[in-house]
Amino acid sequence: MQSTDSEATSKGLTRRRAETRQRLIDAAYEVFAEDGIRDAPVELICERAGYTRGAFYSNFGSKEEIFLAMYEIQMSARATRLAEGTESALKAVSASDPERADKVVALIAAQFVEGLADDVRWYPVFAEFRAQALRRPELRAPTAAAEARFEAALAAALQTAARALDLRFAVDENYLAIVVRSMYEALLTRMLLHETPAGGAEEMARSLADLVLGVSTSQNTEADEAAAQ
Repeated sequence: MQSTDSEATSKGLTRRRAETRQRLIDAAYEVFAEDGIRDAPVELICERAGYTRGAFYSNFGSKEEIFLAMYEIQMSARATRLAEGTESALKAVSASDPERADKVVALIAAQFVEGLADDVRWYPVFAEFRAQALRRPELRAPTAAAEARFEAALAAALQTAARALDLRFAVDENYLAIVVRSMYEALLTRMLLHETPAGGAEEMARSLADLVLGVSTSQNTEADEAAAQ
């Protein structure tokens, strides 16, 4: 009985700790989006979350540490959305459709930018942190590792689509993932600087789809050409 009570207490504490961490992370996101990471007071994060400084520092050693936890959550959600979007796009277009590759890639690109409204808020926070990481050696490794995990998820989605569509990329999918992500961030930055309306998402999706299709060839076409020779 004592063991059962102890386990229940432990699970309750673990659940409460997880809830505390999540509330602090959510509050930090709000404050970082409003004030920036550098100028955001820990006290304001605690006030928004409804906790004391002690609660903050028992869960996170610094604002940078809470951002990295936030970043993992953000990128994990995007990776999941990307994987699900890829599978959904492949199912949405008939395998007998002669334009299947173009249509599927266009759908994946559209779903990739589906979270654009969230990214308009998120990206300035991330860009500020990345700039800090470039200047501070202790932040480089965890930042690079977090970025690499998302790029791996993007590369996996590209590989899944390529296999299903019988496409061959002119470059390694890992490098293509970096290019796709970089292009998305560049277009997002341009949109923010020029205050482009939300309708820019369609143009962004078309540009990303054109990029992927531009470095792709059909393996069926290659086989037909080889047979003709």
